[in-house]
Amino acid sequence: MINSIEMDARDLLRAPERNASDWEKILRNLAMLSNNTSTHDTSRELIIRALDKKREIPEKYHDLLNDLIKAVGLIPYLPDPKDFSESMLLQAHIAPGLDGRRFHSLQLIVYRQIMEGRNVVLSATTSVGKSMIIDAVVSANKFRRIVIIVPTIALIDETRKRLAARFSETHSIITHASQVSTPGARAIYILTQERVLSRDDLQNIDWFVVDEFYKLDIRADLAGGADRAVDLNLAFHKLASSGAKFYLIGPHVDGVKGIASKYQHVFIPSQFSTVALDIVHFDLPRDGSERAEKLKEIVGENTGPTLIYCQSPAKCAEAAQLLIDAEKRPLTKATEDATSWLEQEFPDSWIVTDALKRGIGIHHGNVPRSLQQYMIRAFSEGKLSILICTSTLIEGINTVAENVVVYDRRVNTSTINYFSFRNVAGRAGRMGQWFIGKVFVLENPPEPSDMLVEVSVETQPEGTPISLLLGLPEEDLSDASRRRVESEINAVELDISTIRENRHIDIETQKLVANRIRSDMLYRNLLNWSHIPNGEELNYVCEIIFAQMGGERILKGYQIHSGTQLAAVLTKIRMSDTLRNFLDDRVENRRGEQSPSDAIDQGLKFLRSYLCFKFPRQLSAIESIHKDIESRAGRKSTANYRMFIAMAEAMFLDPNVFILDEFGVPFSLGTKLLPDPSPDETLQDAVDRILQTKDEILGILHPFEREIFKSVVPALPRG
Repeated sequence: MINSIEMDARDLLRAPERNASDWEKILRNLAMLSNNTSTHDTSRELIIRALDKKREIPEKYHDLLNDLIKAVGLIPYLPDPKDFSESMLLQAHIAPGLDGRRFHSLQLIVYRQIMEGRNVVLSATTSVGKSMIIDAVVSANKFRRIVIIVPTIALIDETRKRLAARFSETHSIITHASQVSTPGARAIYILTQERVLSRDDLQNIDWFVVDEFYKLDIRADLAGGADRAVDLNLAFHKLASSGAKFYLIGPHVDGVKGIASKYQHVFIPSQFSTVALDIVHFDLPRDGSERAEKLKEIVGENTGPTLIYCQSPAKCAEAAQLLIDAEKRPLTKATEDATSWLEQEFPDSWIVTDALKRGIGIHHGNVPRSLQQYMIRAFSEGKLSILICTSTLIEGINTVAENVVVYDRRVNTSTINYFSFRNVAGRAGRMGQWFIGKVFVLENPPEPSDMLVEVSVETQPEGTPISLLLGLPEEDLSDASRRRVESEINAVELDISTIRENRHIDIETQKLVANRIRSDMLYRNLLNWSHIPNGEELNYVCEIIFAQMGGERILKGYQIHSGTQLAAVLTKIRMSDTLRNFLDDRVENRRGEQSPSDAIDQGLKFLRSYLCFKFPRQLSAIESIHKDIESRAGRKSTANYRMFIAMAEAMFLDPNVFILDEFGVPFSLGTKLLPDPSPDETLQDAVDRILQTKDEILGILHPFEREIFKSVVPALPRG
């Protein structure tokens, strides 16, 4: 009976047109569905589909439609109240401090749970508006010091801009290690898990948020690598064990396992959604021309803002080239200034530039962060109708798209699971803009499956990474974990403090490095350097990285085949005047089968993933192992790599110029705005200088740089 009622309503809503009697039947069916607990979510979806066609509904049925909207909790979709009872209902759903915006029923439930002091885990669809609850809680001033843990730098920027626009006068907004807060003052820290672990001023946090909490699950490798999942677990443990209340948010999962009972959390799983989805499956083969033709057809037929999900930067380039080559992709004036600037700052033939000329944005981890931000902004403003992206954009960024095309059913080289597929599809549609999102899946979709998130830091099951256990205080280890740690460290002739300090480097690798240093008596003193190493010293440390730390496996993808070659590349970057000089060199010396665009992407990936992240960790581990060995032998080590590590982490740029890329200021523009930097200049000092930029300086900037300046300045941190 219920199934036939639902199907009748769906068939009528799909029909080319409807008359008054059809609407009477539709609304009657929706009323029956909404009164049945088992079909409440279904009724909400169908009511949203009816709202998409509200202009057709006879006025005499509008009151009935509004009653249905109330019944399924879609309060923001209600018109202004007609009587006292409606006014009271709407007033009860007003989100405090958010300019009269209304909660829907699920948001109100979650908000009240948080305000009553409970720990909450909200597992709900992408469109449910989980972040709005954060804004309302901050507005309520219940918590003075807040930490929001987000998975990416891009999401740091989006969250910072949103919260700074509303709370910069009342709270310090802190996103980077170089920023400090006044003890006891109101502060909102917006950090990745790595930045949470690196800070020592988070002892008195009142409330913290973990965005995309499913990335706590180490088994599923959803966090962007096991190291990141480990760090997220440790960040959660660091804050939760301090007594801070928490709010974990993420897409719908079937359950959460492992959060300690002492936290007394409330798990709220919900299929509540504020949009409906039309999902079309084409079941096309992975290889061949059919997918390419279908992509061009979909883009040609759907004019609304469209996200195209691809598994990797290379696949983004492939999809972009297909659309560039399509006859229907003319040049656009909306991005002329941006593409003119890109042609000036990057080598020719970069696919990002070519695509942007035709209103197509590309967003993935190799694109500089400031340009990622421009892509999102231009897409939101309608300058770009298409945004091709990897999971760096799909997971968490609040993009507005009517359509989503799932071009690949993989993430990197792994097949996408059903959970990740739902997360991608959930980016289609947006409350208040598109009632119905369209999702086009080119390949076979993954089979439906359950998703149970396990928080390993609490349960410490067999197989928990040793790096996680090494990051925990000994008193927080289970008996089995304590025995595992003792067994592992007893096999290595290094102090436990050294092994813990290098927990991101597996213990066997630390052992190999230690053995190399002990055996190289002739060269051991070449590690006793500080500040900037000379050529011989850099060569030797790079040889250790290449031979003992997996460098051969990691670096061959960057066409680096020896430690000496790695040292030469590092020196070339350090001596380059501009980013383009380094990228021009990568293009000129690329492999024969590699395109110039691929060489640019590879060079950018090397800078971001290796130079700024992996290399500093390797260098730090070598320093600490060398000091440990020298101390055990009764010798004094003078090794101090901190300065060189800091330089590498900042890509050998001025540190503030490098940091400002996170705020949307490209490196070349940052250099122009901050001439003659002082080594003692803080980030806030640098920002203050930018805020005082004179009109004559702005006048000589490229038009695109002026556009960036205008968009970025309002959200820069104020001292």
